[in-house]
Amino acid sequence: MAIRDFLRRRWRELQTSERGNVMLMFAFAMVPVIGLTGATIDYSRATTAHQVLNAAVDSAALMAARDAAKLSDTEVRDRINKWIKANLHGDAARTFTSANITIDRTARTIAIDSQVSIDTSLTRVIGQDAMVIKSKSQSTWGTNTIELALALDNTGSMDSSGKMTALKTAATNLIDIMKDATTETDQIKVSIVPFATQVKIATSFKNEAWLRFDQTKTTCTTNKGKQTCTTTAITKSTWAGCVSDRDQPNDVKDNESVLAYATLYPADFCAQSTLAPILPLTADWAALKTAINGMTPVGNTNVTIGATWGMATLTPGVPFTQARPFATPRLNKYMILLTDGENTQNRFTSDGAAIDARTKLACQTAKDAGIRVYTVRVIDGDRTLLQNCASEVGMYYEVSSAAQLTPVFQQIAREISQVRLTH
Repeated sequence: MAIRDFLRRRWRELQTSERGNVMLMFAFAMVPVIGLTGATIDYSRATTAHQVLNAAVDSAALMAARDAAKLSDTEVRDRINKWIKANLHGDAARTFTSANITIDRTARTIAIDSQVSIDTSLTRVIGQDAMVIKSKSQSTWGTNTIELALALDNTGSMDSSGKMTALKTAATNLIDIMKDATTETDQIKVSIVPFATQVKIATSFKNEAWLRFDQTKTTCTTNKGKQTCTTTAITKSTWAGCVSDRDQPNDVKDNESVLAYATLYPADFCAQSTLAPILPLTADWAALKTAINGMTPVGNTNVTIGATWGMATLTPGVPFTQARPFATPRLNKYMILLTDGENTQNRFTSDGAAIDARTKLACQTAKDAGIRVYTVRVIDGDRTLLQNCASEVGMYYEVSSAAQLTPVFQQIAREISQVRLTH
């Protein structure tokens, strides 16, 4: 006020001064100079105040979301306003009264729209007495309905460097985190998909129409220099539950309906007899841990079949029926695809590059369907392939020692279930 009064007084003096024109022109010139200088200073103050207000509103949104389920709407609003005011200072704290707060308990969102006023300094000379600073934020609380497939490499190389032991520990820890995040019955379901060159399912599926029994194996013996070979066809009575890749291009898809012959799943002789079976989506936490502990490292690597059957557990159609439709409100589907090796063998070939191309297509099919794909490379494996399989750059993880698996799985589990800002 003192500066403005001084300038006004000097203006009146200049109007009556006999020295007149020169001083009058100087005075006119000084007003915009003072105003622009003030604008620079006030802009800097406003920028700082805006940063402080943003931080206060964001932290209030997160804080409120964490407690929203336990508080009434009135209590949530009161807590937000007190939190914002406590984190402001100066003019911002003085001019803040209350924020515009919208609480949607169906969508589980809290939207905050807030503003404060900052008094100007020299900018007052050009008629700007205050600046209004605004900030908005939105957060969600609680855990959405989640379906998570763990497609886990169970090949022989996982037996080295403590990888299988570390994987079991990490996966079990993830199950505990998801269990703790559950607030409603069947809110979170998880499937376990161990894979090598094949996958294994319960033999109780043997009469399902989506299976076909036409695979054969040839065994040869040599007696006195003469080789004798015998070809045996798989039957329902001899089938131990192993399934190989479907005919291409269905080997990289998950058809909700399986009708044509080429879409059927080939029941096969087990290349790896101790391969652990798939556990479809379930919220039976004890069963999930049992399935994890039952995994055994054996055989060669076919990442494609792991990705495809991980997707199959998340799709509401055969071969499994536990998954909800993709369009279910507030439903999120995830897959964690973990391997420590490069592709070496599938039903058709031992050409790693050819199998890589199938893996890439399987990952893309999952992502196109709406499944969020995390990939984890354990010490070894095709880095580029796994990076491309992940839904986003930040959803690819790489560990240089097996001991790093637990913190990686913990981080993924918390990303899936945490309260978060959505603005």
